[in-house]
Amino acid sequence: MLAPIDFLKEKYIEPNKITQDKLCDVLQIGKKTISELYQKKRGFTLHTAKKFARFFGLKPEFILMKQVEYDLFLDKEEYAFIKPYNELSQEEKKISTAKWILATINNSISDKRLHYNLDDLYTIFSTATTNIQYQYAITILFKEVSYEDVIKYCEVYNIEKANLKKLYEYYINQHNTKVIPQYEWLLK
Repeated sequence: MLAPIDFLKEKYIEPNKITQDKLCDVLQIGKKTISELYQKKRGFTLHTAKKFARFFGLKPEFILMKQVEYDLFLDKEEYAFIKPYNELSQEEKKISTAKWILATINNSISDKRLHYNLDDLYTIFSTATTNIQYQYAITILFKEVSYEDVIKYCEVYNIEKANLKKLYEYYINQHNTKVIPQYEWLLK
């Protein structure tokens, strides 16, 4: 990639035999600044870009854009620690959905030490476990948590339909209760 100063040298400065001293005089820029631009020890600032642009009949934006492109080309920092907004938003949506369901489940458990957490909820759905420690949560899931919230949770966590079906069938069989039409339709 061509540095902005190299582009200017190639297109304007060298063909017109303009010296560094001439640039210093005409643009009222110090010799050190011109020298550092030539050596690529510094890039164009807003003011130097405006001066060069005025002198060569260009737009300052053009020179500054060339500088930005060159700087981006040289910069190898990836910022891997920053999560993209869509990914972060999806994580927040997951947590929000899960917390809403947990609030409903834990609402009727007075001893906070017995409350279920996010990992418990994920284990219930992702493995379709019906272990005794999760039976109360499964009961409340189908008794009190809205169908829409359960489906939303399954969607954002990519829970397999077969897992939800296993939990639903366990609930129906365990409690010998009537079927829930929304789940029956969904799990056909």
